[in-house]
Amino acid sequence: MESVISKGSTVDEAIRLGLEQLQATREQVLIEVIQAEKKRMFGLVSQEAVVKITKISPAQPEQPQAKVWLKDGKLFYECSPTERPTITKGTGIMLFRNGKEVNDTITIEEGDEFEVYVEEEEKIDAVWSITVDSQKMQAILTVEPAVRRRYVLNDLPPTKHMHLNAQLQTEVEHTITYEEVANKLKQLRIVHGVNDDKIKEALQANEKVSVVIAEGTPPQEGRDGWVELKVGADQSKKPKVRQDGTVDYRETEIISSVQEGEVIAIIHPPELGIPGRRVTGELIPTRDTFPVHVHLGKGVTISADGTSLVATQSGRPQIVEKGRTVIASIIPKLVHQGDVDLSTGNIRFKGDVEITGNVQDGMEVEAVGSVVVFQNVNRAKIQAQQSILIHHNLIGGTVVSGEQKIVIAELTALLNDIRQQLEKMILALQQLIMFSKLEEKDIYIIVKKLLETKFHSLAEAVKKYETACQNKKDVLDETWVEISDRLQTCFMAEKPNHFHYLESFADLLRQINEFMSQYEQTDAMDSVELSYALNSIIHCSGDVIVSGKGCYNCNIYAGGKLMIDGILRGGEVYAQKGIQVKEVGSSFGIKTILAVPKGETIRMNNVWEGTVIQIGKKVYTFLETRKGICARWDEETDAIQLGSC
Repeated sequence: MESVISKGSTVDEAIRLGLEQLQATREQVLIEVIQAEKKRMFGLVSQEAVVKITKISPAQPEQPQAKVWLKDGKLFYECSPTERPTITKGTGIMLFRNGKEVNDTITIEEGDEFEVYVEEEEKIDAVWSITVDSQKMQAILTVEPAVRRRYVLNDLPPTKHMHLNAQLQTEVEHTITYEEVANKLKQLRIVHGVNDDKIKEALQANEKVSVVIAEGTPPQEGRDGWVELKVGADQSKKPKVRQDGTVDYRETEIISSVQEGEVIAIIHPPELGIPGRRVTGELIPTRDTFPVHVHLGKGVTISADGTSLVATQSGRPQIVEKGRTVIASIIPKLVHQGDVDLSTGNIRFKGDVEITGNVQDGMEVEAVGSVVVFQNVNRAKIQAQQSILIHHNLIGGTVVSGEQKIVIAELTALLNDIRQQLEKMILALQQLIMFSKLEEKDIYIIVKKLLETKFHSLAEAVKKYETACQNKKDVLDETWVEISDRLQTCFMAEKPNHFHYLESFADLLRQINEFMSQYEQTDAMDSVELSYALNSIIHCSGDVIVSGKGCYNCNIYAGGKLMIDGILRGGEVYAQKGIQVKEVGSSFGIKTILAVPKGETIRMNNVWEGTVIQIGKKVYTFLETRKGICARWDEETDAIQLGSC
């Protein structure tokens, strides 16, 4: 391009002179002002204007561009003198150039002829089936609908490089008919609980589905006869809630009374169950139901029509269930006015006992039923087979509630372990006799060897069971001791006896199973409730509830929960179903130990340094004071987890 630098007294003059020099018009040039003119006073020019004028070259004709495009399924292209369009063959199509198939990227040359075809459509037939579960309680229809797939060519705009792909279109076709499914159900003899709406829903699905199209009717089991306690039936022991929201456990009602002639319970006959039906129409029978067997204890008779139990004396009704047998009796009540001391002597009563005063030093109170002390227990012993309520304090005393149930719980755990080991031993003996050609006369020797090796834990459990039975023989039924004697004869005998036969071991296992079934569903409802305890021992088969200041240097065992509304300071406590306490330990580092079985929880509002907790076999010691702690077992880490309450 041609350029000149032009000067003048003004910018316009400089432009005019430059255009004359280039012999061009304004439309043919580009003008750049380098310097504008400057004037002094009276219009005199002090600085000339300077411009740069560049002559523009005439426009060149536009060169054609290389391009390729697709319209109505046909390929079009244009080539330029310097460029060629390109094509990359994609999915779903077949591309031919000059009669030869193309499978990759090509450059189009002038004169090429192209043919484009889409791949053939694909059809997948529908698949369906009906399955019935092993119990014939459900029929499941699985449907995978028919699918038609085809490729479609869409128009593509002009471009230098084309990716030539076909678009895949999928269409679902519902080809399975209701009649086909109905015929299949008929072949499978499925006639009960068929749901037509579910069948139609499955047949219209656009993807694979499995739908329950028939359901059987489960049986409604009947109920064995039972005894409904009408007086004192609410054994939940709901405590009184104070106005400030706290709980007053001392207001708990634990003893209900009846008068002579009052109906204490209703005897209900057995209720038959309703049979169920499988999807194939077969009936599902229910188990047989049986009447309850009522044994009348002291103070109870049965009505003339046999439908109710009536008290023949005043006292507290007691219903004890053992399997399908119910023992009903009236427990009499002894009300002792004033203190129990040397002037009155110890109290031992086969019923409930209420003491309006204190139980003083060295005295003992024993009751087959419950005990209520309205004042304090001072260095004395209270023992009851059922609940104990001390309205005030326990100082240096011993309280045992439900000792028989505590012992039975211990023996039941041992007997359950013995039962499991005995089952395994019987199986081992059967295999040895079958495959080792041993005779039954050799069972004594085999048992001794097994007890020394594989079943060492069985021998230990039998010894512990026998020791526990001997120590607590006075509070146990004879059957517990009889089983202990039988175990000793079978496993601890110094020489063979008439029990060392395979059938005898099987009889022993049956006896244990039948006996334990009486105790499998019994829950301890007994409790010990008091306001404050110091340097005392508290053992209870159920809950232990301390509603006042708390416990100091006490040994506590609870077969249920331990709930302390105040301080637990010093001593050792164990609760089978969890612990809840407001404050634990002390600033002086007094050792306090809390223990629960694996799976239970310890909740503490305040925990002082030095407090020890145990969950299962894991032990944790607090090294600092903490608040709002909820301790439980963590299965993943196999350790005690401390969370917030």
